[in-house]
Amino acid sequence: MQKLYFEPAWDKAIAPIDREKITHHFHQQTKQLQVGVHLSFLWNARNHKDEQLITVLIHNFEETIFHLDNTVISYYEQGEKTANATFSLPCEVTGNTSMPWTFIFSETNGTNADSRYTIWN
Repeated sequence: MQKLYFEPAWDKAIAPIDREKITHHFHQQTKQLQVGVHLSFLWNARNHKDEQLITVLIHNFEETIFHLDNTVISYYEQGEKTANATFSLPCEVTGNTSMPWTFIFSETNGTNADSRYTIWN
């Protein structure tokens, strides 16, 4: 059975309303998705550096641990690619677990390489 996990820093800092949104999204997505690893869009924002902050639920429906290391991810908004960047997660997502995470798309991690994962908004 899929479980929702909040990385300790998230668990301490997340606002109750955001936790509720994430939990709701988790329950909806786990009814629809069952296999593989998926990055499900939650929300986006821009920071003071004008970087795109894309928050997702990483769904690992596999039995094995999921590592994201130097992996290209694309972000699409209204059907058009708006960002493409390389990421590594400082933690892992255990099997049958979903975890919220924010990817920061900036000039420093941007790339033209083909993406391994896609985030759709």
